Amino acid sequence: MSTLSNSFLREELSGFLDMTVGKHFITGVEDPVERALRNTLLNHEDFRLIADEKVLFRLQPPNSRKVILVSGGGSGHEPAHSSFIGEGMLDVVISGNIFASPSASQIYAGLRAVDAPEGSLLIVKNYTGDKLNFGLAAEKAKVDGRQVNMVVIEDDVSIEGNTLVGRRGLAGVVFVHKIAGAAAAKGLGLEEVTRIAQKTADSLRTVGVSLDKCSVPQRSDQEKLDVNEVEYGMGIHNEPGARRGQIGCLQETVMEVLQLLLRKLRENSIPVAVMINNLGGLSVLELNVIAEEVFSQLHEQGLNIERTFIGTFVTSLNGPGFSVTILDLDSQVKELLDAPTSVSAWPRSSLPFSPERIQQQLVTSKPRTILKQIRQTTQLIVPKGFLLEIITCVAKSIELDEPLITRYDTLAGDGDCGETLLNGIHAILQDEYTSEPKSYDIVSIFQRISSVVEKSMGGTSGAIYAIFFNAVSSSLKMKINSGIPDLNLTETLAEALQSGLVELCRYTGARKGHRTLMDALIPFIEMFSKTLNLKKAVKSASEGAENTREMGAFFGRASYVAKEQFKKEGGIPDPGALGVVSVVNGILAAISKGD
Repeated sequence: MSTLSNSFLREELSGFLDMTVGKHFITGVEDPVERALRNTLLNHEDFRLIADEKVLFRLQPPNSRKVILVSGGGSGHEPAHSSFIGEGMLDVVISGNIFASPSASQIYAGLRAVDAPEGSLLIVKNYTGDKLNFGLAAEKAKVDGRQVNMVVIEDDVSIEGNTLVGRRGLAGVVFVHKIAGAAAAKGLGLEEVTRIAQKTADSLRTVGVSLDKCSVPQRSDQEKLDVNEVEYGMGIHNEPGARRGQIGCLQETVMEVLQLLLRKLRENSIPVAVMINNLGGLSVLELNVIAEEVFSQLHEQGLNIERTFIGTFVTSLNGPGFSVTILDLDSQVKELLDAPTSVSAWPRSSLPFSPERIQQQLVTSKPRTILKQIRQTTQLIVPKGFLLEIITCVAKSIELDEPLITRYDTLAGDGDCGETLLNGIHAILQDEYTSEPKSYDIVSIFQRISSVVEKSMGGTSGAIYAIFFNAVSSSLKMKINSGIPDLNLTETLAEALQSGLVELCRYTGARKGHRTLMDALIPFIEMFSKTLNLKKAVKSASEGAENTREMGAFFGRASYVAKEQFKKEGGIPDPGALGVVSVVNGILAAISKGD
């Protein structure tokens, strides 16, 4: 597949005509996430912000020996996670850009921001980019001698059957913040805090529903639901849910949500805590009416509701919807849930749901107001001019293909795949290749690109590219250090690409046929290793990407999209695979110029 044609691009983009543009006061504001984080310092003298890494943390008392709790993820879910920093909850929060995982280097900076002699626990929502980046940062910290454990939250029970990806992480993550935070504040050790956090995570169930998709700032084209539609199980990044239906009365809507929620419920005698969470766009009045209906229906079904929480905990920007979370309680979890915290975003108190008590409180009279430096080798040198030509051609290829990649990713994911690629190649272009030296060794090139990509791209694809390039660099370095004289660049590179793929596969279960960028990357590497022919390898990558049109997704946010949506669009190739094709097409164009 050659670079995507302009005529085909115009035809595909015509579908955007029925999408609307969101209105925001912060349109045009550069780096709104950093500015929002700066504002959190206003009323917290013990908070510190590493602005360029978007790491917010609180100073620990002198001689503190507690386990450090670390969380984070893409921004746009506020008050999660930054507003839950405080005594009895979180200690460090790392924020990515809106709906994009923070990079591993950001998370690594967060782990190093606070001394943790008793170890650190990472609390991570189950999204591929978050798992990869938090996992990579944890592994880097372990190399430094730090004790780091990780608990993954996957509480969404609205969509079943995706055993490879697992369930999405939703509002239940805040229960884990609170309970694990209280355990750490009591001075429990890392393994015990981890056990309690995992037990809590395993006892969670959440289902969301929304009247529409949220509006993402600075994203011009955004799909909306029909005026009479509601979507059950919609994710917190605008991912498709379990099904769409017509808006009915509140009683029917809540009934539908609880049917999805309670199919995973154990016996009713188990005491539970229930959280009604505002996805960002509901008024306080509407949320309270919804909560009253939810609690009433749960009570009618015999649930023993020991604790109730109503408010805004984990949002989807201004999403006009709500989610319901149920947490099973035992005596230990209940005690930790009730423990005090200094976090103002957490409710001061919570009581059991009791219609009898509420009835007694209804009165007729007026109530009372109550890089480290990269060393160069002497082998496998690439002239600077040739390197710049390759980077420039890759940039031109991605810039040409980005609108269609974004179009497909908007239909099948969260719409940021093309933008992420552009961020990466533009950052590489802006790196200091115009300065000395006049040439670069191949190890330095891959190390440098890996470092730039990790910092600039973020998200799932950023982590995958960074892990792959870093592994390729490591393989090249080992080969050079082996002392073999007169290495052949093409053969050595082919061997390193194969090694890089092997290492990458240790961190992701995605393979050919899973509808990911691996459907293009694996055929490219296999063909190049077999033939040492770049043109044939690019052709294999293109065919692999094209084959994803009819595939079902197993990984990433596309895995939650109904198959009917793909068929309705005439088959949607995987945006990540198209991104790989765009990159290798650019490399081929540069190589061809020199032939």
